[in-house]
Amino acid sequence: MITADLDAELLRSLHAMAEAGELPEEAVLAPGGTWRPGPDGPASYATSLPFEIARLAGRQPQQVAVALADRLAAAPWIAAAEPSGDGYLNLSITADALASVARGIVAAGPACARSEILRGTSAYLRAWPDPAAAATWQQAWQEQADAMTGRLAEAAGASVSLPSGPERGVSGHRSHPAANSPVLAAVAYFGVSAVRYQLARTLPGRADQLDRLASVRQREPDPYAAVQFAHADAASTLRWAGDLKTGRNDPGDKLAAALAGDAERALLGLLSWLPVRVASAARRQRPDEVPRYLEEVAVSWAACKQASPALPFGGAAAASDPVAVNARLLLADAVRAVLEAGLALTGITARDRI
Repeated sequence: MITADLDAELLRSLHAMAEAGELPEEAVLAPGGTWRPGPDGPASYATSLPFEIARLAGRQPQQVAVALADRLAAAPWIAAAEPSGDGYLNLSITADALASVARGIVAAGPACARSEILRGTSAYLRAWPDPAAAATWQQAWQEQADAMTGRLAEAAGASVSLPSGPERGVSGHRSHPAANSPVLAAVAYFGVSAVRYQLARTLPGRADQLDRLASVRQREPDPYAAVQFAHADAASTLRWAGDLKTGRNDPGDKLAAALAGDAERALLGLLSWLPVRVASAARRQRPDEVPRYLEEVAVSWAACKQASPALPFGGAAAASDPVAVNARLLLADAVRAVLEAGLALTGITARDRI
């Protein structure tokens, strides 16, 4: 994944600066999820790390950012590196590097959400709760948040352990549903996965709003259905390609040229952030950030499929060149993998068919 590659490149530059006497060893810091979307589109990444390095090195942040930019600009897959503001560092990667996001995600499969960003930290790994067993929405939300945060932390490299004593059962399954529970009624009507997803995407302190779940979902688009549909749609694209005997060959060095459309590049850029979004959600104890990211992916996939369909019945925009077809199928496979991994981190199994 691109952010992990940026981490490695930045760390190599810091070690080289330390060896050259430009930085003390204690100022050689791992980026650790400090990347944010940069100002120059989907292939752009920014970090505030020079501020922390400067504090440890007794230097000005802008000086550190300039020195790092000079070194990082030499990497062949980095198109541009420049300081910004008082010490931020902005990087842009090449078209080939951005397109490689799809290939890397497909190769990683279910592990595409994993990173080492939270390595050295610890978390509890609680069992997935049964929402129908909760007496109140607040209880159901807290138990889902506890279980999900532990899994997000584990995916981001934290060491996990099981809670001991009275805590062990806090998020575990109960044998009997709570009588007259509004959560039980919602599970009976919508299903456990839909309710679990709604719990997962609810912001801290907003559990009381879940009482409006039924009435709101009758009037507004259902984000859970949208994410599941996007996954099933991407999986169906691959399945239909197989039925049509459409090849699934890697486009090789033509991948970037075949995924050069604005919608394709926007989707590739969004997919590259999955490990960082997972780690940030765990660190900030904001598990709702992951479902909301999946919803962004679902919207971006719909736009990409409209602009650049892979299959011949996609209309005038459908690809006829086998290289473009294979590139678009690779991108569909990457979307499928990201949505599957993200849903698994909410305790939900992705569906290949709706």
